Amino acid sequence: MIEYSGAIKMFNWIRRWFKKEEEFKAEPRMYLILREDLAYKYIQGAHALAQYSLSYPEPFQEWCNRHLICLSVFNGLALKNLVVQFLRAQNQCGDDSSENMVFTTFIEPDLESSLPTALCFFCNDTGPSPFRGLVKHLKLATK
Repeated sequence: MIEYSGAIKMFNWIRRWFKKEEEFKAEPRMYLILREDLAYKYIQGAHALAQYSLSYPEPFQEWCNRHLICLSVFNGLALKNLVVQFLRAQNQCGDDSSENMVFTTFIEPDLESSLPTALCFFCNDTGPSPFRGLVKHLKLATK
């Protein structure tokens, strides 16, 4: 009888864990795409996030500082190519100006370069977001 009650406890724990996973999937997430080649990439990400908050206040308020996912690309050229892919995805969706189809980039003026240093976009899971598909292969930003 003890084994049976232990199995029930384990089953209930697993069920609660999966429920938490479902809740996480439904919560709004902000994504930052950072450049690995910059020593101060998180500062650039903060600039991109601030730019997003100014450009799109409604989705920013919906995000409400819940989940922030920082991903990375190798360098500025890779980030520029990703921006081009984001623009193509935006154009394919036509005049859909939903909050799942907007993003911001930040270009550091001190670097004297036209390459972006960070990209920011929001995903609330209320509709399809082609942006998520474009970044699913990127690794998490570290250090």
